[in-house]
Amino acid sequence: MQVTSGQFAIFVIFSLLVYYALPRRPQNYWLLLVSYAFCVTWAWHFAVILFAVTVVNYLIAKHVHKQGQGRKGFLWTAVGVNILTLAFFRLSNFFVPDLLELLNGFGIVSELGVLQILLPVGLSFYIVENISYQIDVYRGQMAPTDNFVDYALYQAYFPKLLAGPIERAGHFLPKLAQPRVVDNAQLARSFALVAVGIFRKLIIADTLTHIMPREVFETPANFGALELWGWLFVFGFALYNDFAGYTSLVRGISGFFGIELSPNFRQPYFARNFGEFWNSWHITLSHWLRDYIYFPTLRSLLRRNRRRTHALNVVVPPLVTMLLSGLWHGFSLHMLVWGGLHGVYQIGERILSLRGPVIAPDQRPRWRQLVAMGIVFVLVMWAWVPFRMEMSVALEFWKQLLNFAEPGLHYRRLAVAAGYVLVSVGIDFVQHRYRDEVIFLRWPRPAQAFLLATVVFLVIIVSVGTVTKPFVYQGF
Repeated sequence: MQVTSGQFAIFVIFSLLVYYALPRRPQNYWLLLVSYAFCVTWAWHFAVILFAVTVVNYLIAKHVHKQGQGRKGFLWTAVGVNILTLAFFRLSNFFVPDLLELLNGFGIVSELGVLQILLPVGLSFYIVENISYQIDVYRGQMAPTDNFVDYALYQAYFPKLLAGPIERAGHFLPKLAQPRVVDNAQLARSFALVAVGIFRKLIIADTLTHIMPREVFETPANFGALELWGWLFVFGFALYNDFAGYTSLVRGISGFFGIELSPNFRQPYFARNFGEFWNSWHITLSHWLRDYIYFPTLRSLLRRNRRRTHALNVVVPPLVTMLLSGLWHGFSLHMLVWGGLHGVYQIGERILSLRGPVIAPDQRPRWRQLVAMGIVFVLVMWAWVPFRMEMSVALEFWKQLLNFAEPGLHYRRLAVAAGYVLVSVGIDFVQHRYRDEVIFLRWPRPAQAFLLATVVFLVIIVSVGTVTKPFVYQGF
């Protein structure tokens, strides 16, 4: 069931009607039931896997919390089980088909040749939530919950199941135990987030994806450098609006239930350095990587050499962190290259900062801020190349980006796409300037009504006769 479908809207409305008719205590039971029902709409065995992972982590956390010498062993067991579960489903479709082909060559299990192991929806997201939960319990930052229903709901909660945000148990579980009040202000904010999310996804992201010629990312040698740069920028904005639209939409839906989900984007293409970028792009994953990979790696190295300027202390933490980020997105060479590039970017930034006192971006002259923003933006776009395509094509794409001799073919389509990109930039500019993602709620009522009517009209126009594309991060 796609989050942008009519069926999902009916599902949410029905869930809300029953939710508000129930007393406080059974509400979590109801949310757990509808969350698993939502998971089953994708595949029944996805729900089985989710339940199994939930039970295992719930039980192991009890032993991780107990005092004694075996705590660390249970922690590593929990982390290992979660990583191996993710690795199995990530790698199965790489190796299973080849294994079956080999067996078929010997006349064995030919009837299994159609076997395919699908990646369960949300697996990558609730796996990292489980890992952070186990580590936080081990560190003593929280006690393991005794309420299995609440922990199962933390894992399965349907607004965040498909693609996050990645919530920490220490922040999310208390929300399930507290009274939840949805007043007029909360309703208005939730409706606003839903409207922004639908607009970003259906009007901007899906339109840009439809306009982009598929051949650009399959046979880049047929395109000139200027056109390829243009389509690369278009892809960057399509990806951003797709994921930011998803996050805004599900945060709004969750707000109707009185449960606040974490923000995931904060105008990332306005970043003036890579620290700002990763504090603005997929924020919940970036902060997870920072707290559970980067800082532990850095602390481990500092115990061996306390000089922060030591080469290993400068190079290893960001490179390891971003390589693991690449692996989280996919067990493939091109994702490793994408993560490695961002690791190199951060290393270069760190080396430059060692040359003298660090000046905060806000304290620099405006022209320097704009130049820095442009450099970060172009390098991020450069790294989107292996994120989007396999390495053989990515290498050809990079080569063509520097080949300005080839003529362009689709400049008219590119001009249309540029209009939607400017709309995206305009939304970000207003949100950035006022530091408010729902700034238009401050507008006069007639202006709000006109804007909402415009969004509804555009969504209806775009939706008629078209099939909504799945959110990109559902595949991770």
